[in-house]
Amino acid sequence: MQTGIFYVRVRDDLKKAFQDFFPHMSANYLNMANMFDKGKDYPVLAVEKVSLFIKDGDEIETARFLVPTENNNFTWIQCELFMYSGLSPR
Repeated sequence: MQTGIFYVRVRDDLKKAFQDFFPHMSANYLNMANMFDKGKDYPVLAVEKVSLFIKDGDEIETARFLVPTENNNFTWIQCELFMYSGLSPR
């Protein structure tokens, strides 16, 4: 198995994406997008599988990405916040 870094960027219309596709996600994740510049590519340094319990008690499988933030920290953040950008930055 070979692994490597890939790049993601914050979704263009987060509110619509969460309403349409990710209703299980907390609105707090929209605020977390402020740690990133829209349109900028970020390297995903690691991926972690996670299980979330949603309002009705159901469990869903998702993932978190380890990415650098604009304030020079690293954070684990839900993958749904991002969209794939490629194998190299734009």
